[in-house]
Amino acid sequence: MRPLPTLEGADAPFWKALRRSAIEVQRCSSCGTHRFPATRYCAKCRSEESEWVAVSPSGTLETWCVFHRPYFDDLPVPYTVIQVKLDCGVRVFSNPSGVTTSALRSGMPMTAVFEDIEPDVTLLKFKPKD
Repeated sequence: MRPLPTLEGADAPFWKALRRSAIEVQRCSSCGTHRFPATRYCAKCRSEESEWVAVSPSGTLETWCVFHRPYFDDLPVPYTVIQVKLDCGVRVFSNPSGVTTSALRSGMPMTAVFEDIEPDVTLLKFKPKD
């Protein structure tokens, strides 16, 4: 079985939002900067005040890499990991969906895909925007 994310802890609101087919990240209550993963302090203004907010499920593919070495049992290789910069400015690592690795291009507009893999686990993946 593939490794599953930890659903508890500081990032729990993110994982709960994915179950609803939404993306939520922290937003600083002082300066409005979005951030993920969750942190206690804003990197921009150092405020401790924040809230979880829904953000657009769209972004831009920045880069990707293909893993050929098996790092996890039962996760077949090769597999592709992508970095998407969401429209709110947060960067996330994910996997592509509905596109071959050879078709990926830096700057490609992407949109979220919510993949239910367990009764309580939804993964965030991205496909090219139509």
